[in-house]
Amino acid sequence: MNDSLPLISDELDLLESLVPLDGARLVELGCGAARMARALLERHHDAELTGLEVDERQHAKNLAAPQPRLQFLQAGAQAIPLPDAAFDGALMLKSLHHVPVPLMAQALDEVARVLRPGGWLYVSEPVYGGALN
Repeated sequence: MNDSLPLISDELDLLESLVPLDGARLVELGCGAARMARALLERHHDAELTGLEVDERQHAKNLAAPQPRLQFLQAGAQAIPLPDAAFDGALMLKSLHHVPVPLMAQALDEVARVLRPGGWLYVSEPVYGGALN
């Protein structure tokens, strides 16, 4: 690990430093429990977010905990059931590695399809290190 790099303790702070979130319409692919989505909407009161999750159990838990400006759909990144150019940004937080390799290009094409011109994709993946990796 490079000791000269700053430690990032809050990924939402990093995201806010990179892309505009105020008033943004966002999609999170593989949202899991939607922790980041919920925190983002708490800070940015005029943003909207749609979370996609493939796991049926997690999707049911998400639906059981509604929050204003946050909707959930059960779907994967390779087949996003949303219109073209509908979002300012897309998030893949520790989820890209779950997309099957044969579907990766299709998933990224789908992300590009649902982003507005000038839209952005933020991908954050875990760092695998240590003796067992």
